[in-house]
Amino acid sequence: MKNLFVSVLLDAKAEKKAAASINILNYNTAKAVMDAAERAGRDVIVQPSTGTVRRYGVEQMFAMLDGLRKGRSVRVAIHLDHCTDTALAKACVDAGWDSVMMDFSALPMEENIEKTRAMVEYAHARQVAVEGEVGVISGVEDDIAHENAHPATFEDTMDFIEKTGVDAIAPSIGTAHGVYTGTPVLNYELVERIGKEQTPLVVHGGTGLSVEAFHKLIALGAAKINISTALKNIYLGESRRQLENAKIAPVKFDEAVEKACSELMERHMRVFAGETLPLD
Repeated sequence: MKNLFVSVLLDAKAEKKAAASINILNYNTAKAVMDAAERAGRDVIVQPSTGTVRRYGVEQMFAMLDGLRKGRSVRVAIHLDHCTDTALAKACVDAGWDSVMMDFSALPMEENIEKTRAMVEYAHARQVAVEGEVGVISGVEDDIAHENAHPATFEDTMDFIEKTGVDAIAPSIGTAHGVYTGTPVLNYELVERIGKEQTPLVVHGGTGLSVEAFHKLIALGAAKINISTALKNIYLGESRRQLENAKIAPVKFDEAVEKACSELMERHMRVFAGETLPLD
C-alpha cells in the first residue's frame, strides 16, 4: 500500500532518524509546524487530537491542513491521534486523511486486537494507514487518561502487529503523556528489539525527554516521536506574555505566538535528525 504516512516513517527509519508527529491545535500552530519543517528540511506529521477534530469538524480540519501543506518543499502527513471512537476514525478515513491512530490499549489484548484489526481492514481498503498501541501509556492525552502504565512486552507487541496488520506500533516503553514529575525509566531493550523489525516504532509522550534520550531511542529504531505538551505550553506561555502588551494588535499577537511555536518545533525536528540543541 502506497501511503504518505507510511512512506514518511519508513524513510525516517531507513535514515536512522525520526519524524516529528505534532499535536497541532489550530491554524496558527499547524502553519508554525509546517513552516518549521521546511526550515529544518524534515518531513513532518501533523496530528490533531480527537477533541480538536470534533471541535472543528473532520472535513473542515482536513481541508485546512491539506490547504496548508500544498506547495511545501517537505512532505506533510495528516494523522488522527489517539482515537477510541471508531465512527470518528472512519469519517477521517473517508475524508482523505493519511492515517489514524486507534487507541484500544486499555482494553484486554484480544479486544484491542479485534477492534484495531477491524479498523485496519476498513482503512487499508481506502489506502489509509493505521497506528496501534500495545500496553498502557500513563498520563492524559485529550479525553484519554491512565493513572498507571502497563508496560508492553516484545512478544505481545509482535503478536499484535501480526494479528492486526497495523502500519506503525506504539508500545508502552516507560514514557508518559503530559508533564514528567521525574526522570522516566525507558525500556531501551524493548525499543531495540522492536526497532529491528519492519513495522515503524512510535514513541508517545516525547515532551520532557532529554536530547540524549531522544538520540538513543532513534538510534535503536524509533521512527516517529509524538510531541504535544511542549507545543501547548509554548502556545499558552507566549500568549500570556504577548497579552501583557495591551497595545499589541491581533495580527501581531498571532504572528508572535506562531513564531515562538515554530522555533521550538524546529528545534525538536532538528534533534530528531541528530542535532544537539536545547529544547526548553
